[in-house]
Amino acid sequence: MSHEAADPEQKTSGGPAHRAPATLWLVTVLLLAVGSYQLNNTMIAPANPLIIKELATDTAEVGLAQTLFLLVAAISAIIVTRISDWTGRRRALMFSLVALILGNIVSALAPDVGTYLTGRAVSGLCGAVFAFAFLILHDLLDLRSFSRALAVIAAVKAGLGGGEAVVSGAIVDNLGFRAVFWSMAAFTTVALVSVRLVIPETYSTTRQRLDWLGSLVIAVGLTGISLALSLGGKWGWGSPTTLIVFLAGVAALALFPLVEKRVRDPLIRTSELRSRNAWPVLLTNVLVLAGAFGATGFVLPLIAQDAGVGFGMGATTAALTYVMPVSLVGFAIAPIAGSIAPKVGWRSILVTGMVVTIAALAVLAAFSDDSAVAFAMALVLGAFYTGLVLTALDGLGVLLSSSEAPGALTGFNTAAFGIGASLGVAVTGGIITRYQSGGSPTPAGYATALWVCAGLALAGFLVAFFIPTTGVGAVDESTAAAPDHPEDPVSAADSPAKV
Repeated sequence: MSHEAADPEQKTSGGPAHRAPATLWLVTVLLLAVGSYQLNNTMIAPANPLIIKELATDTAEVGLAQTLFLLVAAISAIIVTRISDWTGRRRALMFSLVALILGNIVSALAPDVGTYLTGRAVSGLCGAVFAFAFLILHDLLDLRSFSRALAVIAAVKAGLGGGEAVVSGAIVDNLGFRAVFWSMAAFTTVALVSVRLVIPETYSTTRQRLDWLGSLVIAVGLTGISLALSLGGKWGWGSPTTLIVFLAGVAALALFPLVEKRVRDPLIRTSELRSRNAWPVLLTNVLVLAGAFGATGFVLPLIAQDAGVGFGMGATTAALTYVMPVSLVGFAIAPIAGSIAPKVGWRSILVTGMVVTIAALAVLAAFSDDSAVAFAMALVLGAFYTGLVLTALDGLGVLLSSSEAPGALTGFNTAAFGIGASLGVAVTGGIITRYQSGGSPTPAGYATALWVCAGLALAGFLVAFFIPTTGVGAVDESTAAAPDHPEDPVSAADSPAKV
């Protein structure tokens, strides 16, 4: 397929055959694409015990498989998203889905743990699918439709309501762990065909050179920090291995801006990285994810299943009580945020959501031994953290990107989610371990970890005030190019419109 050679403002590949599909079809197909990635995040856990048994491995290596998946996903989110600026969004999205299918096939056929690790790493090449979905929406829709559609897609980041884990458990019990990967490969194949048939190709810039040196440096940086955070507990947080790997990652990230100054087509221009359009969004993302995900995705499930000083629930009951609400409520609230965004902008939604998120985390920390309070705060966090904060960060990552390289900030912002989540798990895990008594967690450890989560979210809240107030999704009613359709959160758009 030939590339657009002229105006960077020309967003679509042109011609009547490439008109934007109706928004409902567009969103449906993109939901299939991002759902394929999300299933690979959530359907694996029930299969892990059988994977350990049949591949003769242990918990640490199975955990490493998920670390590799998330690590490769973060790196690909930065590099492949940037490449899509000139190779085309649909082409890059299809590449990601093909990689996911191949990775699932390798994992399904794996005769040993080494092959399984390889399959999970290949699957991680799909890490940019959310970024592609957001950018495609931005390329094809007017601002109102974009905000609503983005909110629907972003809601999938919180999971698919927990039902996929139940389905996975049933597949494992009846067909074995390999059937989980065949099922995900089949689902992704449907998504791939749908993308090919429905999504038009879009470009943002003319062909550029890939920044190989910058890609290597950012990959080393993310790898060092991710491995140190993920495996520090196994290696020892103060061990030479952990410190060397972590410091190597930090050094590479510190070197990254210097490298980017010296290349013609950088992954992200240093001027953009220094601007208020970029660093506040990225830092807010990392901090709030560290706090909120650390609490909801790690500490609260541990408390729920702790028979000694926690609530003593089984894994299924804990998931239904404390994990599913965060996902389901967020999935319901996110589209509402998308309807409000054109009126107030995503920055206002972000700040509002963070105020309530911080308050909920503080209440959770203060009453960490009360199961009823924990359930109530899970509902609140589902609405304001998952529904508002995460959705707003996705919207800001797209809208504040530069017109010359819209994939740059969006890719980095997608990677920041994984970095923040890893940081939250590492920090809270270290705190809980430090407060252990006789090798078992203590109430003080859980409470302290949750207070730190609230503190991290508060730090993110303060950084959020550096995010600009313009270009954040609010529609100027006097110049709006398209009528509002409040009754239809995904109203049809017959042709592309600039956002």
